Amino acid sequence: MPERSLYSFWGALRVFSLAVAIISCGLGIRLGWDSTDPAYLLAVLLLLGGTLAQAGINLVNDTEDLRQHKAVRVSAQAEKRIIRNARFGWAAFALASLIGLYLVSLRGWPLILIFILSGMLALNYHSGPFNFKRNGYAIIQVFLLMGVIMVEASYFTMTGRFSMRVLLLSLPVGLLISLLLLSNEIRDYESDLQDQTRTLSVRIGLPAARLLYWALIGAAFIMTAAYTYSGWITSGELIWLAPPLLMLPILKKYLYAEDRSQLTPLSGLFFLVFGVAYLYMVSA
Repeated sequence: MPERSLYSFWGALRVFSLAVAIISCGLGIRLGWDSTDPAYLLAVLLLLGGTLAQAGINLVNDTEDLRQHKAVRVSAQAEKRIIRNARFGWAAFALASLIGLYLVSLRGWPLILIFILSGMLALNYHSGPFNFKRNGYAIIQVFLLMGVIMVEASYFTMTGRFSMRVLLLSLPVGLLISLLLLSNEIRDYESDLQDQTRTLSVRIGLPAARLLYWALIGAAFIMTAAYTYSGWITSGELIWLAPPLLMLPILKKYLYAEDRSQLTPLSGLFFLVFGVAYLYMVSA
C-alpha cells in the first residue's frame, strides 16, 4: 500500500472502527436510559467522549511504525504525516478528558478509577510493559477495554450504579470487537510474520486464527439467543439477527482469499450491523 494512503489522516483515523465506541457506549446508554433525567445530555457526552477516545487511539497508533521499521526506514514525508496524525490524536484525547472530568464531577470517584484503568490498558496496546499487541493478548485487551469496561462505564454514568446484567449483555459486543481486531491481524498476517510482530494470529498460525474468527462470531450469536431465556431479549426479536447472518458468506469469501485487504472494513460493517440489531433487541 502506498505510504500516502497508509498514513493519510482518514486512513489513520480508521473511520469504520469508530462504530466500536458508538455501539459500546450506545449499549450502556440504552440499558440505562430510563434511570436518568435528563438522559439526552449524558448520552451525547458519552457518545462524543467515547468516539473521541477511539479516534485518539487510532491516530496515535501508527507512531509504533516509527520504531518498528528502523531497519526499513519510513520516508521523511510519511514520518511527518504520522507525527501530524498523532498530534490530532492527542488533541482528541484532551477533548475526551475534558468530557470525562465533567462526568466525574457528576458520578464521583468510581469513574476516575475506570478512566485510569482504561488509560493504562489503552497505552499498553503496542507499547509499555505489557505491549498487548506484541505479546499476543490484544484481542483480550480490546474485549475488556472497548467492550466490557466501556459498556459498564456508560451504564454507570447514566445510572450511578453498576450491574451484572449489563456486564453479561456486553459480552457479545466485546466478542465482536475482538473479532474486528482479529480481522486486522489476519489481514496483516504475512507482513507481521515477516516483521516478527508476535500477534496472536502469528503465534497460533493462520488456519487457527481463521477458526477463532468463526468461534467469536458463533459465540456472539449463541449468547444473544441464550439471553431470550432470561427475558433480556424476546424470542420474536431474534429476526433482527438475519442481516448480520446474511453477511457471513461475504466475510467467508475474504477470510479465505489471497488478498484479505477488505476483510477488516467488512468485519467493521458486520460489527455495526450486528450492533445496531443488538441495541434494538435488548430491553432497557
